[in-house]
Amino acid sequence: MKINNEQKEENRKKIIRAAVDIFSEKGFRPATMKAVAKSAGVADATIYNYFPTKESILFGYYEDHIKDLIEQLKNIEDFNTYRFQEQLQAVMETSLELYLPDREFVAETSKMVFLSLSSSYRQLKPVRQSFNAIIRDIFDAAIEVGEIPDQVFLEISHQLFWDYYIAMVHYWLNDTSEHFTDTTLLVDKTLDLACTMIKSGVANKVFDILTFLFKQHVLSRMDMFKDKIDTAQMVKRKFMEGL
Repeated sequence: MKINNEQKEENRKKIIRAAVDIFSEKGFRPATMKAVAKSAGVADATIYNYFPTKESILFGYYEDHIKDLIEQLKNIEDFNTYRFQEQLQAVMETSLELYLPDREFVAETSKMVFLSLSSSYRQLKPVRQSFNAIIRDIFDAAIEVGEIPDQVFLEISHQLFWDYYIAMVHYWLNDTSEHFTDTTLLVDKTLDLACTMIKSGVANKVFDILTFLFKQHVLSRMDMFKDKIDTAQMVKRKFMEGL
């Protein structure tokens, strides 16, 4: 029987939720697609129409997490009036709050998803791109109102915040302090330092210094390099002419 898109999405979410419960209880490796399908109430063969492997279910979970994060941020009243640092902090706090009910699952799977250097890099790309879109929007808005200077290395800044996000998630997973106070303090202090550096335009100043050094010590010597290359080519031509 043919099902509509709404039913497909419902089945997809059921599969992911079943996987979260089973992977949390049994661990990722011992769990089977058959067990996930049974728990989700779908046929053994049907599950493969949604997710070809157990690994793909993991990435489906994290893709949905970022979508939920975006929706939660959109629902924060007057989020657009928050300062640059406050918006970045809201991203971290909201994400960790969303992870909290599934903390065991995240602890079991996050390294496989975030830290794997294998073929999973391609599967992680949509998750990373969606997260970077959040950070890009926050940066663009702050630059537009003059809260932070235009960033020379804007794309690198987005990537650094993705790496920072992964580091904070893993710190939180290992945080045994009450109410994860240590994580809250670390996020506060590190974001304060990062935002201070961004507002001061340190990256732009470093770029200006590197540009100056390049012009003074590389471009000024290009003529000397060219002379040496021309000499080498002349030697090569004479050698070839003698054959």
